[in-house]
Amino acid sequence: MVDSRNPLVSVIVPVYKVEKFLDECVAGIVAQTYRNIEIILVDDGSPDGCPAMCDAWAAKDSRIRVIHKRNGGLSDARNAGLAAARGDVVYFVDSDDAIEPNLVGVCLKAMREYDADVVMFKFDTISEAGRPLLSSYKHNEFDDVQVLTPQEAIKAQVRSEIDGYFWAFVAATPIYKDHDFSFPVGRKIEDMARICNVLGEATRIVRIPEVLYHYRMRKGSITATLDPNLSRDWRRAADDREAYIAARYPELKRFMTMQQLTFFANLDYETIRQSLIAGLKIDPEDADAMRRRIEGLAKDVEDNGDVDEVPESTSELLGTLKGWLSETVDDLTAEMKAGLHGMRDEWRQLRVEFRDGFRA
Repeated sequence: MVDSRNPLVSVIVPVYKVEKFLDECVAGIVAQTYRNIEIILVDDGSPDGCPAMCDAWAAKDSRIRVIHKRNGGLSDARNAGLAAARGDVVYFVDSDDAIEPNLVGVCLKAMREYDADVVMFKFDTISEAGRPLLSSYKHNEFDDVQVLTPQEAIKAQVRSEIDGYFWAFVAATPIYKDHDFSFPVGRKIEDMARICNVLGEATRIVRIPEVLYHYRMRKGSITATLDPNLSRDWRRAADDREAYIAARYPELKRFMTMQQLTFFANLDYETIRQSLIAGLKIDPEDADAMRRRIEGLAKDVEDNGDVDEVPESTSELLGTLKGWLSETVDDLTAEMKAGLHGMRDEWRQLRVEFRDGFRA
């Protein structure tokens, strides 16, 4: 919880190669109806005009500080901003996105009203030109205020009902600074790797059904760029999340095993599908590591006596997937590629059925 009635809010903005969008992003932060904020622009060694643009903004508004650093990636920039933050509340914004002018004020009001230290909200998607795009996020599938315990929030996150985006919530600073928090440097999927660390150290999480953030879909964004290492980063993020939950909330271990047996395989399948479409190659060692992970989860289920709770269709699909993963992507036949593509809807339906059946 935040004790002060007029808390200082630290808004951290990593900046890298976003000349086209930076002014709009910073203008939206400067225009916040809640005025007691510090804005930390972290120039992550951007090779374009962004460093000068950041300095120009700092010259216009005394609440803005600029950190110029060598390029280290999104996680490294966020860590630098977090280390410099002096506020009672922390909020991360991506520098190519846009926020509503009342975002900070609405979140602080909810913090006080519900005695919460994390406030989550809805978001939508816009084009490079700023026009609304159709999107469907499970994160947004709620219409009433939700007040959650850390355990409830973690379960919802693992079930993909809460997304991991750090720009989709504000949090009290002690959640970060009192628990030696840092983002994993040199990796993508960093939000998934650390979201449960935030939820798990909160006292109370409130979700409000208001759209306060506009996520911009563009060609050059990190999430829009397929990377042969994406599979590896997915696995490492899942491992980090599982390790935190097992250590902090051991009572959720069985829940995690059952969820990951179904859902982690689905994530890996989607990565393979995208890799095939993009003409990329998955390293054989990564494929082997994914296969070993699925086998390990299956063994945990068997050892815990939970085999009967795994749908037969899940077992069959996992067995088939392990066979696929034992080969390199180059060795997949055209028929198997078509099979991977065509099974997407079946996997999605299976995920829904298994989630609904295991939710209790």
